[in-house]
Amino acid sequence: MGNRSCPPPPAPTAAFLLPLSTSALPFPRRLLYRSQVPIRGLEVWAALEDMTWGPDNVRKWSALVLLAIIGTALTAATDPGFVAMISQKGLDFACQQGVVELQKELQAISVPDFSGVFKIKHLGRGSYEFYSMAVDGFHIPNPEIEMLPSDGLRVFIKDASIKINGKWMSRKNFLKAGGNFELSIQGVSISTDLILGSDSSGHITTICSNCDSHIDSVHIKISGSMLGWLIRLFHRKIETSLKNIIYKKICKIVRDSVSSKLQPYLKTLSVITRVDDVTSVDYSLVAPLTTTNQFLEGQLKGEFFWRGHRGPLPIHPPVMRFVPNGAYMVCMGISDYFFNTEVFAYQQSGTLKMTLGGQLLSNDGRFQLNTDFLRTFLPKVAKMFPSMGVQLLISAPVPVHLSIQPSGLSFIPKLETQAFVVLPNASLVPLFVLGMKTNASLEVDAEENRLVGEMKLGSRWLLELKESKFGPFKVEYLEDIINYLVPTLVLPKINERLRRGFPLPLPAGIQFSDFTFYPYQNFLLLEADLHLI
Repeated sequence: MGNRSCPPPPAPTAAFLLPLSTSALPFPRRLLYRSQVPIRGLEVWAALEDMTWGPDNVRKWSALVLLAIIGTALTAATDPGFVAMISQKGLDFACQQGVVELQKELQAISVPDFSGVFKIKHLGRGSYEFYSMAVDGFHIPNPEIEMLPSDGLRVFIKDASIKINGKWMSRKNFLKAGGNFELSIQGVSISTDLILGSDSSGHITTICSNCDSHIDSVHIKISGSMLGWLIRLFHRKIETSLKNIIYKKICKIVRDSVSSKLQPYLKTLSVITRVDDVTSVDYSLVAPLTTTNQFLEGQLKGEFFWRGHRGPLPIHPPVMRFVPNGAYMVCMGISDYFFNTEVFAYQQSGTLKMTLGGQLLSNDGRFQLNTDFLRTFLPKVAKMFPSMGVQLLISAPVPVHLSIQPSGLSFIPKLETQAFVVLPNASLVPLFVLGMKTNASLEVDAEENRLVGEMKLGSRWLLELKESKFGPFKVEYLEDIINYLVPTLVLPKINERLRRGFPLPLPAGIQFSDFTFYPYQNFLLLEADLHLI
């Protein structure tokens, strides 16, 4: 088996406590995770350097240039927004759970009845029959799993044992005897190779490419009749027959279990995961699964999209560099692309807006959102529309860009507030448009199998008058009410949504435990163990 050790990342300092951090984490070395296509492109350019410029090679040279350009274009289109890595520890956990299911299948082995004849000197010929056989136990002590080069896994089962109970019957002329028997099969070993891949929809697939089994010894114990000694005289023949029956069934059950149990379970790792009524997230593979002697790596799209319409995005995933930590079962690189496509999806759907009216402040004596409040800086409005309600529409005209740095997750929300007078017939009269910006941070956490967060404002909102239907005025008159309304009414709605969380790519029945977050340049690293639910 491969070397399971992997140097852990440096321990966080006391100042570096999640959800937010205030210090960078230097690493002694970093690994680059991105598409394999650039390597092929470099190989093409290396071939160009070795090629002479004679007329016979012009056509070949042009073809190679075209291949290099195509390779580069494919690279830009397939960089992952989300990288998931499973360590040897994680595979051991998965192996233990998988073998539990395999054990159930093996314990349900159907052993057919079988019969034969015997011939004993001086006694002549007779017959025997073994029937009503059932597996009483299939013990698997220490299953092991290792990663094969490139794209496969190998599962070992050693020193397993099987107990089979049944009945026997023997006939010799007019004599008839019968009883019970117990078959003990020791030293059962199974080795199977699993090749990992993906289908056209991006789901992970697996096939059993090879299976070998071996049985060291078989012993039968006869009871129930004084004539049992007849059976014991040719027990080796019976033991060999039963051994061959079990041997033929083991790998068939393993192959059937991979196709009927493991493959459907992998399908529970959704490619397109519904987030809510507005958005979904795409976790399809953008490159083949790869294995080393320490990690199984999956490069996922990690892209949110509006369920109403999915189109091209003006942003691209960054390159993620990190050292995976083998002390945890899984390591997940979550890029800023993941978060920013989420913002794009909600912005595109038109749901990043909120309407505030006087009814929301009816129990608050600090502000009255009506035209009387505007009298100080818009007297004309107060005169034309006396004591009428004012409505504010707060929206995000452009997507907010979230930045991930070693110091944490931050962004500068830029909003727009449109103000209207609400007439008695409920129609609206536009008043002015304010631009608003501040700095904010995002604290992240994990609950069960979801990424959750909380937005925190870092300073007061800065206002800018973009348009006024009733003349210019100083925005300072509105600073207090805006800096009261947004934290009091708008921010709680945003955090309510963030606390509901966003699903992470985990199969059914699995949740995170003992997790840690580390922010890096342009991505967030999640290290976690797993447990069954």
